[in-house]
Amino acid sequence: MLAARHAAVPLVSLEMVLPAGGQHDPLGRAGLSTLTAAVIDEGTHRRSALEIAAHVERFGGSLTTGADWDVGYLGVGLLAQHRTAGLEILGELLHEPTFPQAEVERLVRQRTGDIVRRSQDPSILAEEKLSQVLFAGTPFAHPLIGTQESIEALDREAIVAFYSACYTPRGAALIAVGDLDPEAVLREIEAIFGAAGGEPPPAPAIRAQLLPGVAVHVVDRPDAPQTELRVGQVGISRRDPDYVPLVVLNTLLGGKFTSRINMNLRERNAFTYGASSRFVARLQPGPFIVDAAVATESAGAAAREVLAELRRIREEPVEPDELEETRSYIDGVFPYTFQTIGDIAKRLETLATYGLPDDYYARYLERLAALTREELLAVAQQHLDPDHSAVVAVGPAETLVSQLAALGPVTVWPRPAAG
Repeated sequence: MLAARHAAVPLVSLEMVLPAGGQHDPLGRAGLSTLTAAVIDEGTHRRSALEIAAHVERFGGSLTTGADWDVGYLGVGLLAQHRTAGLEILGELLHEPTFPQAEVERLVRQRTGDIVRRSQDPSILAEEKLSQVLFAGTPFAHPLIGTQESIEALDREAIVAFYSACYTPRGAALIAVGDLDPEAVLREIEAIFGAAGGEPPPAPAIRAQLLPGVAVHVVDRPDAPQTELRVGQVGISRRDPDYVPLVVLNTLLGGKFTSRINMNLRERNAFTYGASSRFVARLQPGPFIVDAAVATESAGAAAREVLAELRRIREEPVEPDELEETRSYIDGVFPYTFQTIGDIAKRLETLATYGLPDDYYARYLERLAALTREELLAVAQQHLDPDHSAVVAVGPAETLVSQLAALGPVTVWPRPAAG
């Protein structure tokens, strides 16, 4: 259990975090984790879905379930005086779900409709194609929500099997934040959930293959008024000891308005209204992504500028003033991430999910203050590899292929069908 007393308001946030994320989706069953999370609150041995909702509302609360790539979660927020009732409903969902057949079928239909709608969004197409290229042969190659084919093939039996393997106190953590006594919460958890014991399901090793060079992929949308551009590579695990230096590196590159990439593409060249970059850090190494929506006639030039910025930050130390301004920006926004009960719960969830020490956030600021230009250059050279990256462009292939061909071999993909 990880708990934090926050008595400013008479509320509590209670969240069970379990080893049931999308990384555990079997190959060919993409979306199983998120579908299981969506149906787990649709009925228990004691209550129907409507009765569960009414029970939570009776205490002025709200219930959430879901899954990301790393974990599945069950959460409830309610008045502090009803904390025990909140823990009991989490215990009921964890131990007694029935996964009603009718609800499974309804959610499968709903999910396939969502997937069809997503297939018409060029920004989503760009992200999904980049993942396919970088993580071929692994669960990360497919959308977390699944594909139309994989979701339609799932049934109640697959959901029950996933639940039995992954929704277990083994490897789980309970996050409690609000107007509470941590010792009292611990006693209630032991009474409701019992002793944990045993090992959690092993996380699969996701090993992406290094691209042989710059690989260009164009998703053809002949009628697109602009092009969604992505440049990316495989990045790091959230547990990587270089995570904090890479936060600084990414902020400097594309993590704030005055970053190098945004100033280049937006201010200097007027290719876009905005460009950004991010390390998507997971238990397993996730992607590093640069993204922008650019004028189609400028897509090739924009991709070249992004790659040039990635090469430049590997070749020379950043200027002292640039590093200090970036460090000051990160230091300044950091306190805003601890303002609400939800903010604190999210931070504790990070500690639990990635096995980080209790003093991680205090040491985070110390690590930030101690970072040098030379260290930043070293981590850039170690973790950025623009010469073995993927460039994805979603837009009119007739215009894009000639612009991008000089970067590397171009593969053209048809626009996905609408369903």
